Amino acid sequence: MEGPNSWCTIESDPGVFTELVQKIGVKDLQFEEVYSLDDTAFTDLSLSQVYGLIFLFKWRQERDPRPVVNFPDRDLFFAKQEVTNACATQAILSVLLNRPEIDVGTELTEFKHFTKDFDAQTKGLAIGNSEVLRREHNSFHKVSSFEFVQDKDDEKEDAFHFISYVPFKGKIYELDGLKPGPIEVGEGTEDDWLEKVRPEIQRRIDKYQSSPRAGEGDEGEIRFNLLAIVGDRKKEALKAIDKQRVIRQRVRVKLISFDQEVDLDDEVDEDSAPPGCPTIEDLPTDIEALKQAEKSCTSEIERLQAVVADEEQKFKKWERENARRRHDFVPFVLCALRHLARKNMLRDAFAKGKEAFKEQRERAKKQKTDKDHTMKDAAETAAKE
Repeated sequence: MEGPNSWCTIESDPGVFTELVQKIGVKDLQFEEVYSLDDTAFTDLSLSQVYGLIFLFKWRQERDPRPVVNFPDRDLFFAKQEVTNACATQAILSVLLNRPEIDVGTELTEFKHFTKDFDAQTKGLAIGNSEVLRREHNSFHKVSSFEFVQDKDDEKEDAFHFISYVPFKGKIYELDGLKPGPIEVGEGTEDDWLEKVRPEIQRRIDKYQSSPRAGEGDEGEIRFNLLAIVGDRKKEALKAIDKQRVIRQRVRVKLISFDQEVDLDDEVDEDSAPPGCPTIEDLPTDIEALKQAEKSCTSEIERLQAVVADEEQKFKKWERENARRRHDFVPFVLCALRHLARKNMLRDAFAKGKEAFKEQRERAKKQKTDKDHTMKDAAETAAKE
């Protein structure tokens, strides 16, 4: 960062983005990385509410023949990017502020109300001038005891850009702060918009794949990332567990009414039963059907408990990773190097570390390439179908 009002680049990572929106005040949301465009991946996504998609790609200057919506719905939040490096947070806001069912918290509610009548350019300036947004965005700035000054004339580093896809009032929009306005991708409802947006994402992937990467021969561009904004999966699973427990209890009560020996070892307060639970009268009258229903409830509860455990582990992992991102490891490294030098072990350690780093980088590159090729292959398969 070059000054107090500058924005840093942040990593496209679900743990980073989830903590970012939580610190701004957004509730009951998380980000999930989408590794493939195949049916399975999108079916897994559809198991919970998907509010929008964030797509990261290598930016390049080019003409886009698609028309923009010059006079969009006044309730559609669209902002032009007026601040360098703010595109990640801006892409997130483009989803959050266009989904009224999301509890975005006091800060973003007031921001949306304040900017409601602004034009796209002024909204972009408002984002750049928000102290809260800039502070929380920059909290993921890489910490180092040394400040490295980036040469403005150095064009070796690739520029990456974030855009959003979001359903709004029966239409699907691509919201890109570098465009003069929103782009209408097509029509779609909450039930089918994910399926309808897939061809557009596939089109972009195909375009990048057919464009050679600078300095890398004929290899197409494969560096992109897709994130979904979804509901809090742990909270959703806990709600589903509560519902299954109520249903199982009612099944057991009905079995008892048929003189069946059943243990009521998991009593639930009926007054707090969630909506949508069948009443005892609605349940089957066949004993075998009731026993099967009890087993199904127990099986589903166990599955959901596993989901809760997985989500808890995932959030702990994200917390550790984000703490490491903010930690300055330079003093530790310098101290370790001094001790190795005193013991005449520095040269050997350096050689081993260099070799280990090379192997680690090759593994990471292979994993990234495999993931991107999987995404590309899934897109090509979907196109053929």
